Amino acid sequence: MINKTTLTKLHCIFYRRPVVLLFMTLTCLSLSVTSQARALHLAVASNFIAPIKQLAMEFQQETGNDITLSFGSSGKLFAQIQHGAPFDIFLSADVAKPEALIKNRLAEPNSLVIYAKGKLALWSVHPMTGSLEDVLQRAHHIAIANPKLAPYGKAAKESLMSLSLWDTAKTKIVQGENIGQTYQFVYSQNADIGFVAYSQVLAGDIKGNIIAIPNQRHSKINQAAVVVSQSKKKELAKQFMAFLMRPDIQTKIAQFGYSTTTD
Repeated sequence: MINKTTLTKLHCIFYRRPVVLLFMTLTCLSLSVTSQARALHLAVASNFIAPIKQLAMEFQQETGNDITLSFGSSGKLFAQIQHGAPFDIFLSADVAKPEALIKNRLAEPNSLVIYAKGKLALWSVHPMTGSLEDVLQRAHHIAIANPKLAPYGKAAKESLMSLSLWDTAKTKIVQGENIGQTYQFVYSQNADIGFVAYSQVLAGDIKGNIIAIPNQRHSKINQAAVVVSQSKKKELAKQFMAFLMRPDIQTKIAQFGYSTTTD
């Protein structure tokens, strides 16, 4: 038989358990919200995936602040920011889009920095023989990123035009939405060659064969970053921008296949 004292204890246990569970649930939710509140959200051009993953970890280790990364073509990320996407920093593959955000008061006026200078390369997993022109003319499928959205795609089109091969190459082009997808077309051999970022080849598990595209064949691929105006973590964003431009971090960026801002 259960006596009155035992009933009282059981009543207290069952009465308190929901309260404890509720407290634990609210605590977990609170920690989750706090973690998200501390996270810096970066919109990053696809060519810079490998470097930013390493640099984000180093920044987290140095400061204790989390970083959330979103990748895509510069044009697509630019459009998302215009429509209010909750990014704190935009790392573009060009200068024009960050400048446009500043002009439209969607990015902080004095926040723009050139964090890297990209290098364009023609890449294939198979050997390429002969001149650049010969390789392009023999190719069955040529992968490039969308010239309207991706700066590396624009540079690829400019390179073909400077070689007077754009008109003949158009029928061979396999177009990626961004430089990441373009790399995948060549990697999977859905295209025999492709214009990619040199940094992607260095970061990939298949080095294949590359032909460096001379800088005079296309516009400079200066990659700029800005702090987004709607960011609620502007001071932390500025801290990350300063981190990005530090000489030791610039040296690490160069190791990924970029020219640095001092080159």
